Amino acid sequence: MNDLGCIQNFDLSKSSVIFAEHFSKHRKRGQVPLSFLPNMSVEHLIKEILDPLLERHSLVLVELNLPAEHRAEVYVDGAENVSVETCAALTRALREKSGEALDAWQITVSSPGLDRPFRHPVQFEKNVGKSVEVVLLEGQKLEGVLLAWDQESITLDLFAKAKAKSGAKPPLAGEQRRLALNEVKSVKKAIYFS
Repeated sequence: MNDLGCIQNFDLSKSSVIFAEHFSKHRKRGQVPLSFLPNMSVEHLIKEILDPLLERHSLVLVELNLPAEHRAEVYVDGAENVSVETCAALTRALREKSGEALDAWQITVSSPGLDRPFRHPVQFEKNVGKSVEVVLLEGQKLEGVLLAWDQESITLDLFAKAKAKSGAKPPLAGEQRRLALNEVKSVKKAIYFS
């Protein structure tokens, strides 16, 4: 960065995210003012860099959050569990490929973890046959084995009575129930301690 608050040697041709017309009066020897990297552009820049890397590792971007100024949380997942080493390699590659554009940013790449709801089809697919916790929009919690899923619904084999709200009949253990996804608030892995 130079004394004008500009990133030096920023190559606009590498990023379709940052639009050249915004920089026409500031593009002097490849310098881009940091003020032209708003959060939305940073989000697109991160996605653009990560897409080929994730494809190479057979991973998908589950979620990208910008919860605070100069902070990005990237959640990736795949058919297999994501290792700490893979997350570290993705973070390093993201830093290297972004040049100085993300120097001021704190970037965390991790797997979603057990406590985060499923957001991508890969997460549903890898958890077929496993225990999940479902919260319906009406507030009812169900637990069971995820038997199947598609773009519109999930099917559970319930294995415990759930608390019913507003006098509704609770489901029976062993009952199979198909739930439309538009009735579901969240689905995540069920966690049990013995």
